[in-house]
Amino acid sequence: MISRVQHTVKKQKAPVLTSATLAFLTDLKTNNNRAWFAANRKRYEAARAEFIQLVDAFIAGIAHHDPRLLELDPADCVFRINHDTRFAHHKEPYKTHFGAFITDRGRKVTRAGYYFHLEPGACLVAGGLYMPPAVELHAIRRAILADAPALRQLLGKKSFVAAFGKKLPGAHLKIAPRDVPKDHPDLDLLRLKSYEVYRDLPDRRVLSRNLVKITADYFATMHPYVAWLNRALDRAGRDR
Repeated sequence: MISRVQHTVKKQKAPVLTSATLAFLTDLKTNNNRAWFAANRKRYEAARAEFIQLVDAFIAGIAHHDPRLLELDPADCVFRINHDTRFAHHKEPYKTHFGAFITDRGRKVTRAGYYFHLEPGACLVAGGLYMPPAVELHAIRRAILADAPALRQLLGKKSFVAAFGKKLPGAHLKIAPRDVPKDHPDLDLLRLKSYEVYRDLPDRRVLSRNLVKITADYFATMHPYVAWLNRALDRAGRDR
């Protein structure tokens, strides 16, 4: 991993996304079948390699705030393009986007982290904890009950509000969680079932030479929030 990080340490030129990668995803959406994919596998491999290079740079940027991330292999952070059709309503074999999730313990562990979604016309940068399982969800709620002001302070920072808005957009319960009073002052936070933030990125920004910096700035802004969520999970783990 040392060589992977050197491009940031030595201020080497940041990787960029080419229009060929977006074009591949656009074409895949129109031709989502195994025969077409097999005939265009070289395009896929080139697009995936380009995406992994970007994820590599994203990791190096976030590592300024959390050096543990330098141990990650960027390819391991990238989701498979094959679509799991076993329980899906539609049976198309491939996803029509690239996605990467970066956490301090790897993509397959339930942790708050940083997400980048590449899809023509629907690109975004996101972070937090998306639809956590019950154990982790309860851990977050306990942390809010213990010290909501600390979380609100993070969410109320001018830079955070400018980037992600005033309210967390995650799915929420219609009523108060069990054992939480209906008039609890922090009910807006406690009702959430998902603790993520995101920012849409138009294709023109994704294709700009500043993509790595743009994404790094958003990840830096959300870092204190991501760290707060992970501390809540860590405390709950120690208490069990």
